[in-house]
Amino acid sequence: MRRHDNTYSLDASIFPLELAMTGHFHFCNRSLLLLLLITVAFGAFPSCRSRSDQPDTPSAAETHGNEPATNNERSDPASDAPPSPFRFELMTAEAGVDFVYYGAPTDRAFMTEQNGGGVALADFNNDGRLDVFFVNGSDFRLPGRGLEQSNQLYLAQGAFRYKNATRAAGLVAHGFGMGCTTDDYDNDGFSDLFVAAYGQLRLWRNNGDGTFSEVTQEAGFDSKLWGTSTAFADLDGDGLSDLYVVNYVDWSPEEPPCHRPGHPEMLTVCSPMNRSGQRDALYRNTGDGRFVEIGAEAGMADAANAKGLALSISDFDQDGRLDVYVANDQTPNDLYRNVGQMEFEEIAVVQGVAISSDGVPGASMGVALADYDGNGQLDMCITNFRNQVNDLFANYGEAGFVAVNAQMGIDLVSRPMLSFGIVAADFDLDTWPDLFVANGHIWDLTSFGPGYEFEMHPQLLWNRRGERFTDVSADCGGYFKQRWLGRSAAVGDLDNDGDDDLVVTHLAAPPALLRNDSKRSNESVRIQLVGTEASRQSRGARIEIVTEKSRHVTQVPAGGSFQASHDPRVIVAVPSLAAIRQIKVWWPGGEIETWLETRADRSGDLRLIQGTGTLSEQSNERSPSR
Repeated sequence: MRRHDNTYSLDASIFPLELAMTGHFHFCNRSLLLLLLITVAFGAFPSCRSRSDQPDTPSAAETHGNEPATNNERSDPASDAPPSPFRFELMTAEAGVDFVYYGAPTDRAFMTEQNGGGVALADFNNDGRLDVFFVNGSDFRLPGRGLEQSNQLYLAQGAFRYKNATRAAGLVAHGFGMGCTTDDYDNDGFSDLFVAAYGQLRLWRNNGDGTFSEVTQEAGFDSKLWGTSTAFADLDGDGLSDLYVVNYVDWSPEEPPCHRPGHPEMLTVCSPMNRSGQRDALYRNTGDGRFVEIGAEAGMADAANAKGLALSISDFDQDGRLDVYVANDQTPNDLYRNVGQMEFEEIAVVQGVAISSDGVPGASMGVALADYDGNGQLDMCITNFRNQVNDLFANYGEAGFVAVNAQMGIDLVSRPMLSFGIVAADFDLDTWPDLFVANGHIWDLTSFGPGYEFEMHPQLLWNRRGERFTDVSADCGGYFKQRWLGRSAAVGDLDNDGDDDLVVTHLAAPPALLRNDSKRSNESVRIQLVGTEASRQSRGARIEIVTEKSRHVTQVPAGGSFQASHDPRVIVAVPSLAAIRQIKVWWPGGEIETWLETRADRSGDLRLIQGTGTLSEQSNERSPSR
């Protein structure tokens, strides 16, 4: 489907080929195709939220996606587009990070070559600085053996400098790595590390002295499935972090690669459409160093046919219990409502988040939670395949979710892209969460002509006060002017300067460490939760901040993006550090605690220790909008 002057027209050389290869085109009978065309041309399905009557004129970045890929530079934004408030500086080489993912695409077109490796941000040695962990891949013909082919740990040295500490930390390991997550699962004060991979899972316990011990077997992880994304969170409210692992499809390297339709000489990674999905796994933390898989008995058997790639854990209905959302590839997405006692019910269809706003299951690959419209509820944005849209589901509480991506300006800029990792963060500190999207195809179709891209531009979408997103990527720095095979993306304050930086992984290129040099609209506070009765890092905990002029809702990240793990510290824009009137925390397990007239230190850090605030009665109270 090729775009001309903000409308779409069928292009027989592009639209049928890619959708046929993904397995989606069989959904499209004439009536559905007509509905799709009408939907795209006239602004998608209606929703009950308001928006600006005069949408922003699309910038050059918004109309760039399907143009011929003639060079590696992005055109300048249109003169009538709003100026970008964002500026990111690519710091990878200067930071001393020389990691390159091993297992990039080969001529054999193995399915394990498409996802790339994940990234985790955490302060592993408790020195107050974020360290970076990269998951590495392998090759069936030349399996990784040396340090360069291992997963990699880079310890922060300050001033955006890093030191490779993989060998010293005892983390040298090889395999077909995918996603990773961090958390203090044993509540000893140090962040531990978990990696999901094709055919294996691995858990490393942080010894607190700069080293890690692999405890995979002792902990009970013996899965041979294809793990992708994963996340820790206390799902039963017992003060211990449990673990959810998203699994993908049945596949083996003995299976032959596929061929391009009409081009038998061209090999391609096969679509997951004709492969059986693998059931996700829920591991309960027993408190003695072991985990027990209880997914089926917990009510998550619906995931048996799913093909999972991403997840996010949050208390979506604000009943004091953490729920699980899973983004699946070409099967309906799952939303598991936590009903207590480690039991769940699947409610994605009822809540309106099972399928894409296009009317079919999306090839969902990433998820980002944030209160995009300022109504006090955490919304979700889901990335999808090229020629699909990225879905923004607005959360209306008891009424469920409504797709608002068309009204919010996301359809036009996302349909030409194949999007993986997605991050929500208030990069310019204007109190409205923005979106970063990592893009890149899984097939090199450039030989078919100028309508196809393999490497793609990353995107930065500016949140215009909850009314619309504007793609300002072309004016955000040199990294955004280049094309990449973008995959995972994680967010955190790498330099402790009070705003969120980015780490993005790629295939066939080093990762990007992006320092946020954007102009700031406000000051900020960096909040770190410390659970005493709840799990120590309290992944998934909801936080509400009230200032003199506004009210903001966020949470400690639990999962999110694609195969990534974010900084557990939360950055919130405030008019001044003295302007904070109240902070309320919904701890995992349902306890609600309030701090009044809090004061951050000079660096903007605020450490909230459970039990030092005022305890509220456990309830289903909902936050009013700002």
